[in-house]
Amino acid sequence: MKADGSDDYFLVASKALMLAGLTGSIWLYEFSSPSGLPDAFYIPCAFYISCFLLALILMGHSHRKLPLMLILGFATGLAFEVIGVATGLPFGRYRYVALDTARILNVPVVVPIMWGVFSAMAYLAARPFAKGLKLVLLASSLMVILDLALDPAMISWQAWVWEGGWGPTWHGVPLSNFAGWFLVSLVIIGLYELVLKGDGAEDMFFPLIYIYDLALIAVQAPENAGLLALSLGLTVISLLFMLTRPGRHLDVFSGC
Repeated sequence: MKADGSDDYFLVASKALMLAGLTGSIWLYEFSSPSGLPDAFYIPCAFYISCFLLALILMGHSHRKLPLMLILGFATGLAFEVIGVATGLPFGRYRYVALDTARILNVPVVVPIMWGVFSAMAYLAARPFAKGLKLVLLASSLMVILDLALDPAMISWQAWVWEGGWGPTWHGVPLSNFAGWFLVSLVIIGLYELVLKGDGAEDMFFPLIYIYDLALIAVQAPENAGLLALSLGLTVISLLFMLTRPGRHLDVFSGC
C-alpha cells in the first residue's frame, strides 16, 4: 500500500504510545497498592495493553491489516491456553491462582490479551531482519527469550503455579513450557505472516522497543532469570543489527 504524507505522523504517534505504555505501566506498578497482585498488576497491565492497541490502530492508517494481529493473537493464544489448562498440553500442568480477572473457559482474559501484545511486538521486532519462515522462526525465538523472564516473574507473584511438565526446570518452570511457548508462537506469528502478506511496518524502532519491554520484565524477575533473558535478547538483537545491511534483510539467513 502506498503511504501518504500523513503516515509519518501516525507512525510517530504510535511509537510515542508504545513508549508511554511501557514506561507508564512500570510507573503505575511501582505506585499501585501493595495489597496484592490484582491492584499492583491489573492497572498497569490495562494501561500497557490500551497504549499498544491504540498504537497498532494508528499504524493501521498505512498498514490496514496490522490491527488484526491482536485479534489473531488473542484467539489463538486463548485456544491453546484452554487446551493447556484442561490437558497440560503443550506447556505442562499449571493452574492459575492470583489472576482473579474475568475468565473464559478457566483462562483469565488478560492471558490471551498478552499473547496478542507480546507476539505482535516480537513480530514487529523481527520484520526488519527476515521474511517468511525465517521471520516466523526468529520472532518465535524472541518470544521464548521474553518468557525466560516473564514466567519466573509471574510465578514469584503467584499468578499461576506449575504442577507438572517434562524436562529440567528454570525457576520452577519446566522445559515443556518453553517448548510450548515456541510452538504456540510459531502458530500465532505464522498466522500473522499469512494474513498480513508483508503488509507490516519495517522499522528499526521495534527491535529497540522489544529490548525495552524485555528489560522492564527482567527487572521484575528473579535476578539471574532476568539477567539471562536480557543478555540473550541484547545479544540476538545486537547481532541482527550488525549482520543486516541497509535495505536488505539478514544476510546470515541467506542460503538457509
